Amino acid sequence: MTNYPYIIASFPDLLLDFEQHPIDEGAVIAEVKGQLSEKDGKLVDWLEFGLEGSHLNPHFYRNIRQTRCRFLISWFDFDRKLRLAKVAHLEGKAVEEAFPELDKAYILFKVDNLLQREKLLDRLCWDKAAELVDFDIFTVDTILSLLVRLHIAARWNKLDPKAGAQLFKQLVDEVRGTFQGINAEQI
Repeated sequence: MTNYPYIIASFPDLLLDFEQHPIDEGAVIAEVKGQLSEKDGKLVDWLEFGLEGSHLNPHFYRNIRQTRCRFLISWFDFDRKLRLAKVAHLEGKAVEEAFPELDKAYILFKVDNLLQREKLLDRLCWDKAAELVDFDIFTVDTILSLLVRLHIAARWNKLDPKAGAQLFKQLVDEVRGTFQGINAEQI
């Protein structure tokens, strides 16, 4: 059995040194995977594979459903629809598949400043990853959501260290906030 509360509680400790040393996503992922069951570790592999971007194709999106992981299915469905909306916007075409965040995405696509637009789109993705686990506390879905947000924060740490530091701090605070109001009997 996997000890999800321990993994989630230790997540901030894995991130706290980012100001002195850039975050090593690979090391954090390896540490988390080392504490997961083989089955859950494969879910992390699916996430990492999809987050690379170059693997995103109809075959991947079909296969992700076979994992039966609620978070992965929902995340990559959102990801696919957002990517298709970007393409449709660039081509001046209508979006074929609506999704709840479409109106907000269209507003963001129109932001002229490229850096600001990317920050806002990543914020949309960050918020979606968090929203998908709103009612989860200690599940593999929560861990997958944290890893998505880790990737977003690490990306900004490479592009804009100040923005990256703010996202890392927010991620640590969000994980720590998970434990407020939860007593040991609930774990």
